[in-house]
Amino acid sequence: MPPLVPWLVWGLGAFLFGYGFFQRVAPGVMVDTLMREFVVGGAVVGNLSAVYFYTYAVSQVPAGLVVDAYGTRRILVLSALLCAVGSLVFAEASGIVPAYVGRLLIGLGAGSTFVIALNLAAVWFPRERFALLSGLTLSFGVAGSLAGQVPLAWGVETFGWRSSMHAATLVALTICAATWAALTLPRPKPRGRPPTGIAASFHSVLARRDTWILTLGGTGTMSIMLTFGGLWAVPWLTQVYGFTRAEAAMVISLNAVGWGVGAPFLGWVSDRLRRRKLPFLGAAALSVAAFWALVFAPSLPSSAIYVLLFAQGLGTGGIVLMFTTAHERFAGGQEGASVGIVNSGIMVGAATLQPLVG
Repeated sequence: MPPLVPWLVWGLGAFLFGYGFFQRVAPGVMVDTLMREFVVGGAVVGNLSAVYFYTYAVSQVPAGLVVDAYGTRRILVLSALLCAVGSLVFAEASGIVPAYVGRLLIGLGAGSTFVIALNLAAVWFPRERFALLSGLTLSFGVAGSLAGQVPLAWGVETFGWRSSMHAATLVALTICAATWAALTLPRPKPRGRPPTGIAASFHSVLARRDTWILTLGGTGTMSIMLTFGGLWAVPWLTQVYGFTRAEAAMVISLNAVGWGVGAPFLGWVSDRLRRRKLPFLGAAALSVAAFWALVFAPSLPSSAIYVLLFAQGLGTGGIVLMFTTAHERFAGGQEGASVGIVNSGIMVGAATLQPLVG
């Protein structure tokens, strides 16, 4: 098999994962435009964005179970098709209800992409590269979210939001067609099947102590970024340090960049050391220390704020080792279910902490 083939197959899954992140943040740069277009208030547009998260979160565990039972590449084709159809429905929406339907379909299609990308990495690459590839997958997500901000804002300003979403539809269709072509490639490893049926497999994963330890570890790792960086950092920077809203939004992007760098770097270190726990604990310590200094150190200069936000994101990259460990502990047909459950737990934890911090 040509050496580039595994990278191509895994790359399709990772790229679609990044596409999901692009669609996740896309409404944020067209809020005013959508309010005028559909003659609705900010709350309605906020729900238009949130419906993606609802379907994404709900689909995590079912997606993992389906991937375990039926494999990854066919599900990847379906996911890309759902994203393409959803993007087209959203782009052509004549009112708010069709727009909701489009966003729902996008969230449903994107919900399985992380599980798929990890399974492709496990099947098409040696085990000693798995943590690195898991980290690179998360980096695709960061790149997608960055593409959904300034570049998309430029596209909306220059060509309009509908044309921009039509272009996004073409991207998803291209991934769908490429994945369909990849179905003809021979599988390098036999696919592990769940030792029991789908329902029994779900209960079996839930009953394992490892599942809850990994979920708690993942939630603790991501809680600072998702709660502070994802919601409260911008108002905090504007009120405490006097940044404008635009400046604060640009500064907080360093947190995401740090995450995008930290995930593959920590995955690479973990693979080299052949250890998961030690790099994870080191990354968690960096994340907490950077956050503590950011919040409690008095009168920080702007340069220190930049460094601390990047360092906190770098430490948050240790989350990749939670997903890597889940995939390894449940190898043999329950990998997707375990990753889906851990990811769902992280999202529930973040959703709980955001209003509590407020």
